[in-house]
Amino acid sequence: MMPLAPRTVLSFALCLAALASADALAADPCRERVYDLLMQAYPRAQSETGDDGELLRTAGANPRWINVGYGVVCKVWPADPGKTLLAVQLGHEAAESPDGATYDLEMLVADSAQPRILQRYRQDGALVSDAIRVGALTLDTARYRLNENTTAFGLRIEYLGSSRANPYSGVVLNLYASQDGKLRPVLRGLEVSLSRGEWDTNCAGEFSTVRRTVAVDAKRDRGYAGLLVNSAQEDSRAAPQGRDCSEKTVAKNKSSVRLAYDGREYVVPKSLRGL
Repeated sequence: MMPLAPRTVLSFALCLAALASADALAADPCRERVYDLLMQAYPRAQSETGDDGELLRTAGANPRWINVGYGVVCKVWPADPGKTLLAVQLGHEAAESPDGATYDLEMLVADSAQPRILQRYRQDGALVSDAIRVGALTLDTARYRLNENTTAFGLRIEYLGSSRANPYSGVVLNLYASQDGKLRPVLRGLEVSLSRGEWDTNCAGEFSTVRRTVAVDAKRDRGYAGLLVNSAQEDSRAAPQGRDCSEKTVAKNKSSVRLAYDGREYVVPKSLRGL
């Protein structure tokens, strides 16, 4: 059986993701509040019309541009329904340039009943799109209960490569928690998904996928529970076989690593760090 080319698989996956995202947006009442919440977060922002829809340009000497349609994700927090979570991409330019784009990333915690921002955390220049571009952002509201008084929420950031000969996609996870009344990251850049390869764009090549899950540990370090990261890796090789292209698994590996909290954040080893 001839396997689908990685580029074909990626295009199909992106189409499915786009359809699923459109359905989710239509069904999500949180989206109806996005504009009002953004105006609370950036009160002197001005509305503009961009190539990809409505933009908000923030005030000040160094304005940033927010695409109201796809530059913001929001979700009512199941662990605390009185709060709504938002992740906002703030572009350094009104439109992406051919050489790529840079975005600040701001995480907002808002009141679910009224347009009021409760907490926020901003990282300048956090997202960069070039040969590897930023894809979808997804709020992760699994129950990351770090202690009796602290539950974290996550943001998953997708990255997609542009090379057909060296296909690449990956997802990194950040976790955020409220500490001393302020929102701050407690986990940054944990790679939870990776798919990459090198092939001749016809058949022959080598490919690798890694999937990771994160669970909260019972043991604590400096007041916070540890995080157990379980990894499953599969390597495969494709080669011509007559008139067909045959792909077979050549290795499977599983491993587990515990991340300890050092008093400020979870320490992620280099082998588990993404972009």
